[in-house]
Amino acid sequence: MNINSKFKSYIPAPGFLFFSLIVIQLFYTVLFIINNIQDYSLNPSGLFFAVFSVFTLYLISSVFEILLVNKILRRIFFPLFSSILWGLNAYQLTSGSPLDFSLVKDNIGISFSAEAFTMISTPFSKMDIIFLSVFLSVFAFIEFRFSTAEINDKFKFKPAAVSFIVWIVLVLLPVQGGDGLTLFAKSALPGKSSELYAHPSTSEYPYERKSIPLTSISSSVPPAKKNKPNIFLIMIESFNANFVESKAPDGLDYTPYFNSLIKKGLYIDRFYGNSVQTCKGQASIFFSVLPSFKGKIFVDYPNLNIRGFPSILAGEGYETVFFQAYHNLQFDNTKNSMKKAGFSIIKSYSEFRQKEDKPFIWGWGVEDKIFYERFFGMLDSLHNKTPQKPVFASLMTIGTHIPCDGMPPEKRTIYKNPQNIKEKYSNALRLSDSQLPVFFELLNKRKYLENSIIIITADHSFPMREHGIYNNEVCFYDETFRIPFLILWDGVIKPERISRRVYSQIDIGPTITDMLGITDVAHTMTGLSVFDRKSRHPVFLVQPYNGRFLQVVEYPLKYITNLKNGKEYLFDLEKDPSEKNNIIGDSANIQSAAGLKNYINVIHLNQQLLDTDKILKR
Repeated sequence: MNINSKFKSYIPAPGFLFFSLIVIQLFYTVLFIINNIQDYSLNPSGLFFAVFSVFTLYLISSVFEILLVNKILRRIFFPLFSSILWGLNAYQLTSGSPLDFSLVKDNIGISFSAEAFTMISTPFSKMDIIFLSVFLSVFAFIEFRFSTAEINDKFKFKPAAVSFIVWIVLVLLPVQGGDGLTLFAKSALPGKSSELYAHPSTSEYPYERKSIPLTSISSSVPPAKKNKPNIFLIMIESFNANFVESKAPDGLDYTPYFNSLIKKGLYIDRFYGNSVQTCKGQASIFFSVLPSFKGKIFVDYPNLNIRGFPSILAGEGYETVFFQAYHNLQFDNTKNSMKKAGFSIIKSYSEFRQKEDKPFIWGWGVEDKIFYERFFGMLDSLHNKTPQKPVFASLMTIGTHIPCDGMPPEKRTIYKNPQNIKEKYSNALRLSDSQLPVFFELLNKRKYLENSIIIITADHSFPMREHGIYNNEVCFYDETFRIPFLILWDGVIKPERISRRVYSQIDIGPTITDMLGITDVAHTMTGLSVFDRKSRHPVFLVQPYNGRFLQVVEYPLKYITNLKNGKEYLFDLEKDPSEKNNIIGDSANIQSAAGLKNYINVIHLNQQLLDTDKILKR
């Protein structure tokens, strides 16, 4: 055997699967270039990535061409592999980034509900579906028309092993390139900076405190209002702060009613959700600790010893109520986590659903109007049983949950025929805003609730293509994290707007205890009352997917580090609110960037405490 023939024995010839996958890859590569997806262009770098993806597909397809020597298996698995590659490319086209392994790992347990399936299918446009249908039809025609009656190929270990080993080497290379399957595999690799580097703490349980600091707000409350006011915390699903006081192209306000409320209370312009999902937002709010960047506290740390601020309120004589519009309290282990937080009553709307509610249920659940009505009906029953108890109630809406599909045409105020997620979301947000007055009408009808604090915020934000992205599990920009925050307390809170200080969800618990004057109690809250305007207070943000972006905001600067590749960013939010200019390399910012980078250790310490169960002593 000469050298040439021996060499060929290790290099498999391209087969039918390879040419099928290449059709898909080239089609989407063109779309990536047209849509300016990162790393795809007609310059030398972009052409390199295109060639690289062809080579990785050749290696993957070669392995399966050799392994699947049975004709029936080929007809089953070849279309399956093609569909998987199509799905990964379609996802990347919509999100602007490849599918991340940690996103799949963290959410696999909730992927089988009907509502979750609608989220999974969101990235796939009609064009994607048409392309896949045509492709599979042509694939089936060629396969059944031209394939031989029997497959005579025998399993060849050497070329299969060589192809697989070379593909693994390419996956391990520090090159963010390749086809969708290769990029997905690369996302499962640990990053350069994935190891914790938290500074040692002076205490084994550094979050434990014996008292809660107070500001002057509690001492300024009039005597008539001091006696344990009721507290209502409304979390509006996926409420992007960029829509507040903004107008649609036709001039309509997205949130006219909420805008009117801003003039009556304390509003914070730069308020942030600490992460990107409902369960992470709820963990930040109710436990006042940063969310994990390695999983979900509710799911991945079910035995974590931790206590939320609702338990403090329960100890002060409050009836603590968690009421959500979404029907499934087991979703992301919500019910058990709310018990741990300190809620004595945990209910979903589904327990109170009535026949006449049906026209108001679409998408992920019931409209806010009906949700509020059923909540107050439940609250009346509780009050009749224990009229002496004040209430702390958290209400979690669902009407604006992405992708906002299924809204009846007669309820579409802004876009009659919405064409994308932003237009659907705009309609849903406008509907939610138009039904917010129902909450206040029902509240004001009840004398036993006349002394009440109302806080309106969100579980998390959701980007609406401000940077070309419709996916809150991809980017690190402000629209992925900024949410509204408004406090109303008639006769106590004076109209005020805070624009140059930042706060986040972990500050909600300390803010409530501050207003109530609760100080002499042990706790593990890490936030700061929004009425504290003097203490240095950076805000920490966690994007656990797409490479894990950890962030710290100390207005006007925002520092970001990517744990996967070590890349750093620095933005001046005052001069550059759109976050277009990364100034990390400017010599004038070296000292500021170093100081903010050092603050990232706070997020690492938090992760370390979660991993080692060191939040609260047992």
